[in-house]
Amino acid sequence: MKKNYLAAILLLLATTGFSQDINKVEFSERVGSMILIGECDRDAFTMQPFQEWYDPEYEEYTPEQAVVEKVKKNISYALRITIVMGTWCSDSQREVPRFYRIMDDAGIPDEKVEMISVNREKLVPGMDISALKIERVPTFIFYDGIKELGRIIETPAETLEKDLLRILVKKPLHEPQ
Repeated sequence: MKKNYLAAILLLLATTGFSQDINKVEFSERVGSMILIGECDRDAFTMQPFQEWYDPEYEEYTPEQAVVEKVKKNISYALRITIVMGTWCSDSQREVPRFYRIMDDAGIPDEKVEMISVNREKLVPGMDISALKIERVPTFIFYDGIKELGRIIETPAETLEKDLLRILVKKPLHEPQ
């Protein structure tokens, strides 16, 4: 009986005391509204006020399916994506939902994505993201394992799906797909 009681206490501590804050929301004086801060996942966009801009952008965006099919064929097992965004940023409000639409159409699982939401200073209190060298948001960083393949910063050069394909197949800008 004592072992079961001790196991239950340890399990409770492991699941509550050591859990990370994900989808943390805080009021930003500088923005004058609620923002996401720190590590996030797609579930954050089911909350208000984020859902009001996420859902329409996601639903209304129609990626070019021929390009998405090529993206599908060029996804490696080791692909990882880091998205650094700001929920206060109009570019993030437009591009992040569109990117998730492309991910869904291309079959890229959410487990491949790490998303970090920053404040207006492009910082996360208590989290050092300086190694990511973020100057503008959103920034989508693509990795093959630990090797950075490329970035889409703020707005795509062409479209998100074309820029993603270019990064995956390692072609320079303006080279035919």
